[in-house]
Amino acid sequence: MDANTVLLVFVAVGLDGLAGLAGGVLSERWLQRRLPALVAFAAGTLLSAVFLEVLPEAVEARGNAAFAWAFASFVALALVEWALGHHHHAAEAAAGHAHGHPHAHHHGHPGAPTLPAALLVSDALHNVGDGAAVAAAFLVSPHAGFATAFAVIVHELPQEVGDYALLRAAGWSRARSLLALGAVQLTAVVGAAGVLLGTQHLPSLQGTVLAIAGGSFLYIGAVDLLPELRRGPDSRQRVVGFLCGLLLIVGLHFAERFAGGHG
Repeated sequence: MDANTVLLVFVAVGLDGLAGLAGGVLSERWLQRRLPALVAFAAGTLLSAVFLEVLPEAVEARGNAAFAWAFASFVALALVEWALGHHHHAAEAAAGHAHGHPHAHHHGHPGAPTLPAALLVSDALHNVGDGAAVAAAFLVSPHAGFATAFAVIVHELPQEVGDYALLRAAGWSRARSLLALGAVQLTAVVGAAGVLLGTQHLPSLQGTVLAIAGGSFLYIGAVDLLPELRRGPDSRQRVVGFLCGLLLIVGLHFAERFAGGHG
């Protein structure tokens, strides 16, 4: 295994971990203004990364079986979220609730702020998957790795802002909330290390992990994030954010293909 690939994986996972602390660093006024566009931007990057990078690479590695793994991942994530009683990625609604906006709501469970343990367990499982996806993508190619890592980091930001807001709404102090979220971020390292070690003994694991990541990213982008484009009065900001995220990954994809063709 190339040492540079391992380094890139853990740098990307480290940056993803820093995004988990964003809720306690960014100002509340800035978040209230920019979070709708950021959620939409995350939806655009995730969905374009799924269809242009993650799933095509998974199909190349695993053939048509990749679609079955992606479908299973999509269904499993839906069942997990229903079992936990809330949509983990409805970050904007969560932040609005914690910042005292009475009309904000958290999907599926109005009492979600009283369940910090369930929230952190859900976050930990999600981060394991993110770390595994980033590692599998970098094993395919640096370009696939960068695209996947960027999509993961961008959608992590509004998600973790929402988590921080929920913990604060549950009565946790700022320091305790950040410490808990920081600890949970370490589970991404477990996912990344598991893929890096596992692929040495089971090469097909790489394509399987990418397919599972594709299904989960599709669910997060289409079910959790995309509906936010229709909420609230500032729909133009959301649509612009979504298109920017979409065009960024599309631009990177075609730039890489153009460079590869000339190479």
